[in-house]
Amino acid sequence: MVEATGCVVCGEPIRPLKRALVAPFIARRIWNRDPFCLDLVQCQSCTFMFYNPRLDDAEVQLLYRNYRSEEYQKMRWKVEPWYTPKLNANLASPSSYRARRAKVGSTLRSNIGPRTIHRVLDYGGDRGDLVAGLLDDSEAYVYDISGIPAAPGVVATSDPAACKADLIINSNVLEHVGFPRTMVSEMLRVSPENGLLYLEVPSERPTDPIKLLRRIAQIGIIALTRPALGARMVRLESIYMMHEHINYFTERSLTALLRAAGGTLIASGTHSEGGRDKLADTAWCLGTRDPERFGSINSN
Repeated sequence: MVEATGCVVCGEPIRPLKRALVAPFIARRIWNRDPFCLDLVQCQSCTFMFYNPRLDDAEVQLLYRNYRSEEYQKMRWKVEPWYTPKLNANLASPSSYRARRAKVGSTLRSNIGPRTIHRVLDYGGDRGDLVAGLLDDSEAYVYDISGIPAAPGVVATSDPAACKADLIINSNVLEHVGFPRTMVSEMLRVSPENGLLYLEVPSERPTDPIKLLRRIAQIGIIALTRPALGARMVRLESIYMMHEHINYFTERSLTALLRAAGGTLIASGTHSEGGRDKLADTAWCLGTRDPERFGSINSN
């Protein structure tokens, strides 16, 4: 883990908010150890919230290896009894992706103007289901660290720059990574000149009352069904638990991230999540690379 001394979005000073517990599943999957405490902090400028210290690249790789596979589900179920095979499958169900594609497609068509999109790259998109048929007549690619096969109609790539994608989409990824500005800078770097970058993340707060009540309920379930583990989790730090979402964005902090990474904002907004998490809206922004930051390149 890496201690951040400033905001990992904009670089401004941060302040501690709460002590929090690393979720048992995360502690076991990455470090093979019992849960431990860390800080929930907030940027004093862009209001971004995140857990500190941060996961490094190797730790993120360990967490998302064979993501949502049978092995992943069974390991998680041992400490989270609600994480059943059915729940695991429903998170990436065809109906879930249809709803997400409808939202993203509508947002893009309203904001990309007369541009023609020949190639779309889903950066960090698992199998790439989101971009399969997202825009008419566009080729679909996916780049992901999980190593799982691509969805039908999607081409997996290990070199995002080689796609020369007119549009790069990064959906529901940045809330999981230790250093989101580094990832966004990389996406802008591999984007061709005048290429578009679309980012979207859950717009949520770990301190929202409904989320706190849900966390308390989950701790109660663990205490009843996994007594030995529950005895170690009945503590105040558990209600601010760090799970897979290690970052908490708003539209304000997401647009700050795009600019800090070297992007130029075209449009931004929020929309409902469309079924994946009834407690969270989605913040999105659309931008392009700043030629003064990245230089002019040949996009052909």
